[in-house]
Amino acid sequence: FRSRAPLNWKAHRGTHAPTDRAHRIDQFGQITDTMDGYDDANDMMNPHNGLPTGGMDGFDEDEIEYPDLDVDEEADVSTAKDGGVIKKVLAKGTGDERPDKGDEVVVHYTGTLLDGTKFDSSVDRGDPFKFRLGLGQVIKGWDQGVASMKKGEKAILTCKPDYAYGERGSPPTIPANSTLKFEVELFSWKSDKDLYGDGGCVRAKVLKKSGAFGFPMDKHEVTVKYSACAPDTDVAGAGDEIVPATEVTFAIGADEAPFKGLEKAVTKMKEGETCLFRMKNVPGGYQYCEGLNAQAADVTVTLEVHQPVDSICNNEGSKKTTVDGEGYDHPNDGSKCVVSYTITPADGGGAIETKEDFEFELGLEILSEGLEEVVLKMKKSETAECVIPSDWNTYGQKVKAVVTLKSFEKEKESWSMDTEEKIATAEKVKNVGNDAYKGGKLGLAAKKYLKALQYIEYDQSFADEEKARTKKIKFSLYLNGAAVAIKQKDWSKAVTDSTKALNSERGNEKALYRRAQASCELEEYDEAERDIKELLEKDENHKEAKALLAKVKRCKVAQAKKDAKVFGGMFSKLGGLYKDEPKADVKAEGGELKEPIDIGGGFSMEEVKDDDEPNAALDNV
Repeated sequence: FRSRAPLNWKAHRGTHAPTDRAHRIDQFGQITDTMDGYDDANDMMNPHNGLPTGGMDGFDEDEIEYPDLDVDEEADVSTAKDGGVIKKVLAKGTGDERPDKGDEVVVHYTGTLLDGTKFDSSVDRGDPFKFRLGLGQVIKGWDQGVASMKKGEKAILTCKPDYAYGERGSPPTIPANSTLKFEVELFSWKSDKDLYGDGGCVRAKVLKKSGAFGFPMDKHEVTVKYSACAPDTDVAGAGDEIVPATEVTFAIGADEAPFKGLEKAVTKMKEGETCLFRMKNVPGGYQYCEGLNAQAADVTVTLEVHQPVDSICNNEGSKKTTVDGEGYDHPNDGSKCVVSYTITPADGGGAIETKEDFEFELGLEILSEGLEEVVLKMKKSETAECVIPSDWNTYGQKVKAVVTLKSFEKEKESWSMDTEEKIATAEKVKNVGNDAYKGGKLGLAAKKYLKALQYIEYDQSFADEEKARTKKIKFSLYLNGAAVAIKQKDWSKAVTDSTKALNSERGNEKALYRRAQASCELEEYDEAERDIKELLEKDENHKEAKALLAKVKRCKVAQAKKDAKVFGGMFSKLGGLYKDEPKADVKAEGGELKEPIDIGGGFSMEEVKDDDEPNAALDNV
C-alpha cells in the first residue's frame, strides 16, 4: 500500500502553522501521532496517510469509457458513478489517448476547500507533481479523476470525502468530512505499456498471464505464434487480416524474426504469455512494422517456448541446454569430471572427435579452453549444445559440441579448508603452474599462480610458523608471475608482481632485474636504471644487468633527442628564443649515413638494438 495524499506534506503545511507532529490514520481509521511531516519520502510512502476506501485504487480491470467534455461541461467520472468525483473542464486536451493504470503522470494542481481556502499548490512551488496512476499513491478521487483526462487538459476535480480524506480529514488544514476541489492540469505521462517510449510498440492488453520467470535475451531461442490485423485507427480496414496465425522459431539478436517489432515485443514477454500489441512505424525512428507490409498493425503474440542460451568464449560462442541437469551445483576449477561429447564442424559434416565417459580434471587444459568453459557452466546429467569458435578449441575451425556431464566431484573450496590444507593446496597448485610454465603454457601457468595465491594471500589468522611458510610460497608466486608476465609482454603486471616480491625479499636480484626489464619496456627509464644500479651494487659482474643498463642509457639518449626536437620546434615559434641543435649524422656500421627510424607523428629516433638476451637462468621458474 502507498500514500493516498495527492500533496507534498511540507508544502501541504505551507503557511498554515502545523502541530508539533502531523497525524496519520491507521488501517482501523484511528489517528496515530507518528508522522512528523518533515520527511517527504517516508510520509508520501506511508501506507495509511488517508482514509482507506475499500479498493486499493478504485479501478476496475475492464476499460472505462469517459465522455468527451467541452469547456465548462462537467460529468461524474467516478467508476461507481456515485457522484464521488465530478470533473469540470477548464481547457480541453489533445488527442484521443488517456493515461492507463500504472502510468507515471505529471500534473500541476491547486487544492482548496469549498470555501476557497487554499491548502496546497504545486503551481505556487513551481514543482510539477508525479505519481503512478491507479496504484493508491494518491487519494481515490485523484486516481479516478486524472484517469479521465487527456494530455494538456485542465479541469477541476471535486472530490467527496470518501474520495478524499474521509471522516477524519487531515488536521490541521483539512477538516473532517471535507469535500475538496483540485484544479489539475495534466502535462504528460510515461506508460509502462509503451515498451520503448516512442509509441511504436504498446502492449494494449495481456490476454493470458504467465507465472514463468525471465525474459528472452540476446542469443536466446524463442518459438512464438503471432497474427496481425489492421488497427482500429484504420477506419476503412480496421480488423482486416494482415498475417494469419503463424508459428515461427528464431534467435534473439540474429535478425531472424519475420518483422522487426516481433523481436521487440517478445523480449518483454514471459513463456506462456499472450499479449496484444499496437505497433506502428515511428517517423524518423524505429520501424516496428517493417516486414509486415503495413505502417501500423495490431499484433497478437504468444510466447510458446523460451530457450535460454548462455554466451561463452567472450561472447563469441554459445551454450544451449537441451536436457536439464540435476540440482543447482556446478563444477569448479579442479573438479574431477566424467563427460561424453561429440565434436562436429559448425557448418556441418561428420564427427571430428567423440568421447564416451571421459574422465579428466578441470583446469588443466586437458580439454580445449572453450569446452572446459562449457563444462564449468553445466549441472550433473545436463546435456548442452554448444558453438565454440576456432580460437577457443584445438580443432582449427569453428565447431559444434554436444556435451553431457555424467558426474563430477568438486574440489574443496578454500573457505572450508583449515590453514594447513590451504598451505598444502597452494603449494600443489603452484607446482602445477610451474609445470605449465616449463611446458610453454603461459596462460595456464598465470591462472594457477593466481589461484595458488588465493589460498594464502590473506594469512593474518595463520600461526607464525605457518606465516613463514606462506611468505616463502607467496614470494615464489610473485616472482614466477613476473616471469610469465614478461613473456606475455604484460609489462604493468610484471612491475606489480616484481614489486610484491621485493616487498617480501628486499634486494632480490631476479625481482630487481625483472622489474627493470618491464620498466624499460614501459619507457620508465629512471626507475629501470635505479633497479639495475641496485643490482650491480650487489654483483658488479652481472652480465645481463650491465647489458640492460646499456640499453636503458641508449633509450634515454634517444628519448632526450626526441624531446629536444619536439620542444625545440615549439620554442622556435616563440620568436627564436630557443634554437634547435644541428641534427647529428647517424652512421651505420659500414660508415654510411643511416636514416633515423620514423616513429610517426613527424618524429624520428635512432634505432635502439638490444644486446644479447639475458642468461636463461634468470627466466627459470
